[in-house]
Amino acid sequence: ELVALHAAGVFDFATLLKLARRRGELMAAASERPGAMAAVTGPVSKLRELLADVPDVVLANHNAPDQAVISGAAQAVTDFSEKLAAQGFRLQPLNVATAFHSPLVAAAGDAFKAVLDTTDFQRAQIPVYANISAAPYTNNDLDKILLADQIGSEVRFVETIEALYRDGARTFVEVGPGNVLSTLVGRILEGRPHRAVATDRRGHDGTVCIL
Repeated sequence: ELVALHAAGVFDFATLLKLARRRGELMAAASERPGAMAAVTGPVSKLRELLADVPDVVLANHNAPDQAVISGAAQAVTDFSEKLAAQGFRLQPLNVATAFHSPLVAAAGDAFKAVLDTTDFQRAQIPVYANISAAPYTNNDLDKILLADQIGSEVRFVETIEALYRDGARTFVEVGPGNVLSTLVGRILEGRPHRAVATDRRGHDGTVCIL
């Protein structure tokens, strides 16, 4: 989202590099706190119900209608994963440094907010959607709070794609390594008119993919 905000004219390239570097440093420091994450395939509504009774595990990402990621204290994630597997969910532990998008890294968001408070934001020239709110940034001080809180909060990818579609988006271009996100878009919008293009699919030339 930092890159998207730069592309929308909210801040210049030098500021983008400063913010990206500082965010990376804070995330590296947060990684010193042990935690774990796991991908979960199954009914997400049921998963949310079960999570209500597990204080040390949260829903970190809602990636597709039937796919999410849980995050939290390592042992708690392991125990909860076993409970989910017994109820028919499919689990895949993720190779991550800690429990991202959970309260375990929320302090990094507070520190990032302090950096953002010293940064001038300009009005966005094109809408940029925040995955913490599944809505466009608002061009005011709330933007900095959203950017900071995003570190320790759920990534609402499904809701964000649905919001983009509702607002008229029909073409989705994945800029970055692989084609994970464009594949997820296809799962979210299955049966509805749209086009999802990955610019860096493994084994494919990016220019050819765009053409």
